[in-house]
Amino acid sequence: IRAQEPIYRNGLKLGASKSNTRHHIIQTAMPRRPTPVPSLLLLLLLLHSSAQPPDPLSCVNCVGNGKKCIGDPSVQAINDEDCVLCLKSSSKWTWPCNVDGLCWCWDTSKPKFKPTVPSGLEVSTKKPCEVFTKKMFDEIAPNAVEPYTYEGLCDIIDMLNERYDEKLFQMGSVDQQKNEWAAFVGHTTHESAQYTAAREALPCARTVELGSGTYCKPCANENFDWADRYCEVSLVSNGQMYEEYCDKTVTPPFGCVCGPTTEVESNGNLAGLINPNFVYFGRGALQLSWNSNYLKASQVLAESADTLCSQPELVATDPTYAWGTALWFWNFNRPPGDETTCHIQSLTGSFGGSLNIINGGLECPAHPNSYHADAIVTRLRYYCIAATVIGVKRLLSFDGCDGLAQKFEDCNLSGMCPECNEWMMLAEVDSDMPTKMPSPLLPTERPTIWRSWANEDWMSEIKRRDSSAVGISNFLGLLTCLCLTGNFIHPLGWFYFIQPLCCHVKSHSNGGLECPAHPNNYHADAIVTRLPFPWFTATVTGVKGLLSFDRCDGLAQKFEDCNLSGICALAEVDSDMPTPAMWISWANEDRMIEIKRLDSSAGRVSNFVGLLTCVVTSYAHIY
Repeated sequence: IRAQEPIYRNGLKLGASKSNTRHHIIQTAMPRRPTPVPSLLLLLLLLHSSAQPPDPLSCVNCVGNGKKCIGDPSVQAINDEDCVLCLKSSSKWTWPCNVDGLCWCWDTSKPKFKPTVPSGLEVSTKKPCEVFTKKMFDEIAPNAVEPYTYEGLCDIIDMLNERYDEKLFQMGSVDQQKNEWAAFVGHTTHESAQYTAAREALPCARTVELGSGTYCKPCANENFDWADRYCEVSLVSNGQMYEEYCDKTVTPPFGCVCGPTTEVESNGNLAGLINPNFVYFGRGALQLSWNSNYLKASQVLAESADTLCSQPELVATDPTYAWGTALWFWNFNRPPGDETTCHIQSLTGSFGGSLNIINGGLECPAHPNSYHADAIVTRLRYYCIAATVIGVKRLLSFDGCDGLAQKFEDCNLSGMCPECNEWMMLAEVDSDMPTKMPSPLLPTERPTIWRSWANEDWMSEIKRRDSSAVGISNFLGLLTCLCLTGNFIHPLGWFYFIQPLCCHVKSHSNGGLECPAHPNNYHADAIVTRLPFPWFTATVTGVKGLLSFDRCDGLAQKFEDCNLSGICALAEVDSDMPTPAMWISWANEDRMIEIKRLDSSAGRVSNFVGLLTCVVTSYAHIY
């Protein structure tokens, strides 16, 4: 809820402490020699003030050409006549002129709608629904239900864009239009369960249709069956009251009148049910909630405060309001004391900033192990889906929402966000532009040397995107080594190979013995024999990079020591086949940033060839 601005009259804030006022009078009543101000400084101040671009909504000089200074009752209770005083620049310290946005200059040749925050961008010639097509909508939300129709969305956007100079999804370049669409669709598909839920689950997961009315059964989380979306025990049973999303201190013109709501009947079919038109729980594509927001949205969409105050269910049943309230919030809702909106944040490159406006108090950051900690994962997945389908060039920044960049990184590394894998760079996620669309072009030439790619610093930065491919590659590499060593140990190595393989798998690929290995024992040497086989086959098949040595303590250092000591040199330096010593400094800092993705297919082929080589060699040793 936006905090109310202080009300001033005659230069004094109403309700100010008398002692403070008296103290101020005493201070100012004492004679004091004025401090001389250099004339040059005064000149600079005058030049600075004259250089500032005029505010198009300012009432100063708002005369002629059909202009009129009027009040905005959504900020404070005010009549248009009160704003006549603001036509004079000398009144800027007096109420109502000293309250930002309370009085504004209306061009009477246009509809009486107060403009939103301008982006300063040019209007695109490409219409919003030419950028976001019906095919895209159906691909992102194939199970969308009423009131979430594509046609309804396009209609309300066109209606609002006809009213305002700042256009929704039509400002700047086509790329900026796509960025805004992807952010909006990502947020709204999350909030509405891919456009299948018109009402918030706990207050009204299932509606009950009786006679000519629609009723809801509000529920506590502990009594709600999420699988069947059914409430066992109503919150208003036995004379209890429902008071959620009602700030009784906020009354018209700042918010709809609200109060405690009871069950329609204490007995019979309506027992435990409430009339949803008396409560202001979450509805629509962005789950509009609270009595203050319903009134403000109603003023913009219906040109009347009463429409949604008396019929909040329109937001759950009518496409105009189901989409319109989300677009109102997206384009008009501003954080207290900040001249920005979700619309502005998405155009200037910040997905995190738009989330902070929508649900920053609960998700920026989210409390660990809470519902919202999991909700962020779902939100990120929907955003990645929208970005992929709409075809943006890169995801927006996660700046502006504390913890969001880290959540994106953790989500990808854990495998919980497969839809985002293609957007995750191998470099750090929490940079200014954390993601980049994969490019079909190869950013680097085939490496000639591989030196410091696997040092400890770089290992902490390398991120794997295809977890399944990593598992296959490492498993086959392990299989290669174990297969060969097993046959050296015993003529019946195939029999004895099974037991160590099972043991290795059970202990996460021998991590208990080799991550790290105890110095001067068998496993310290075994690591050295493990490393050449993936290298050899990687060189033959031409993969673009070895896999990360993360998650095995000491392995990166062992790789470097093995190369520097010459132990891992399997071929002559001057041969056609490059040696491990020639793979040392391929991944310097500049090239590491350029790497988009390891070729997982080549990785699989590489390990398969290594396995095949091992099997043939082992077969020869048996006979």
